[in-house]
Amino acid sequence: MGLRDELQADIAEALDEDLADAVQTFSCERIIKKNFDPVHETYDEEKISYSGRGVLFGQYKSYDIANLGIPATDNKAVVLQNEVSAEPAINDEWIIKGCLYRVINISKDPVGAIWICQLRKV
Repeated sequence: MGLRDELQADIAEALDEDLADAVQTFSCERIIKKNFDPVHETYDEEKISYSGRGVLFGQYKSYDIANLGIPATDNKAVVLQNEVSAEPAINDEWIIKGCLYRVINISKDPVGAIWICQLRKV
């Protein structure tokens, strides 16, 4: 078992036990438009659905808000990569507890075990 696998197993255990009350699930359906038909002015559409879980409502530090221009109302989501069925993309809209949030930014840790997503309520 490599470092990434060990880290993901430890984080999954923490989400199941110590952080269980902070864990939320989310779902997303992304529509990708391909193959533009200029005659009919239409696209072929491909739907990608994915879901996952994580600690979804972390707050940004005051330094990030003041110096990076992140709105104070934005939230931070930390999700395990191996528990999300597709890679999140900017402008995806996540449904969390019946509310809609747009993914504004995505980063990942150096090991590639988690995604950190900036969410904005729509």
